[in-house]
Amino acid sequence: MSRLMPVLMASLLLPAALGVTTSSPGTVTTIVDPHLFTKASGDEHLHGIVRDPISGNIYVGDWNSFSVGNTPFFGPYIQNADSIRRINALEEVSVLTYLIAPNAITYSATDRQLYVVSGSLSCGGAPRSAGPALNGIVAINPATGASRVLAGGKPGFANGSGNQARFTEPAGIAYDSDTGSFYVSEGCLNRIRQVDSTGFASTLAGSGQRGSADGAGTAATFNNLRGIAYCDHALYVADSNNNEIRHVSLAGNVTTLAGSPEAGYAGGRGATARFNHPTGIACDEAGNLYVADSRNNAIRKVTPAGFVSTVAGNGIAGTVDGVGSAARFSTPGDLTYDPDAHALYVVDWGSNDIRKVIVAATAAR
Repeated sequence: MSRLMPVLMASLLLPAALGVTTSSPGTVTTIVDPHLFTKASGDEHLHGIVRDPISGNIYVGDWNSFSVGNTPFFGPYIQNADSIRRINALEEVSVLTYLIAPNAITYSATDRQLYVVSGSLSCGGAPRSAGPALNGIVAINPATGASRVLAGGKPGFANGSGNQARFTEPAGIAYDSDTGSFYVSEGCLNRIRQVDSTGFASTLAGSGQRGSADGAGTAATFNNLRGIAYCDHALYVADSNNNEIRHVSLAGNVTTLAGSPEAGYAGGRGATARFNHPTGIACDEAGNLYVADSRNNAIRKVTPAGFVSTVAGNGIAGTVDGVGSAARFSTPGDLTYDPDAHALYVVDWGSNDIRKVIVAATAAR
């Protein structure tokens, strides 16, 4: 036997001996059984997702049930089972705290708190139920579940501090670690709001009217904003009904990075690419964006130059783990990026699952 053979055999056996496996980009797995959540699958009730980099826990908003009423003996009552759910490393699901209509979640490394935007997403239709509901930002301690309102109150539109600020149906939230500011996308009011660390809210971009115009500040228009991400000193937002990914400078200048108001499913650069109701958005260390293309049932990648490709899924609805186009999603919604695993965690609305999508080659034990 050659003197090199034992060394070669040892090197070939080493990964197996250590239990190391390699995951290819585009690998999709399901990490949470939908039955661990509080409703049957298919109810599209999971909203917002973020990972705590300190604990490794994942937090997701769970729209379960909310009602108000009146009884002859006890008078008015409120019943709320909406909550923020915790998913630990063992994929065990528990309730962190209860909160009506959580829509999106971000994490602040500055104070190690979760920040959640809440409010109905009816876009002028009938609300889930009459009764009290906060439209604004809530800070939650992930260790204890203790919460406080940073900004907002009853639905409306007003800039100002704390409970003087008014939001309507905030759909997305992003945190700027450089300044401590939060950015909120108001879905149906078609505005992007800035909220500083003291809770003072102002308007960064958007006139409040529906449209797809680029421009500065209130000259820009959107149509049903959803997810928002802070990436490399700029904001990116999923302009859902415009089927576009918009770039927003911190001065409020809005341009279109990729997509077109014409819905479709196509890769390419800039306006040649097509989306169909993009919802969640996140970015990696290199500035690449990842978009949950909800009605195309796919996870798309957008480079800083605006080139769009598909990471996983192929436009066909389903719940199938696999690699790339072999995987299936069922209306993917919000997502978050995990730099440690080079992966996304995706809320798959139609299946009530949490899916993990590898976006760069990784070795895991």
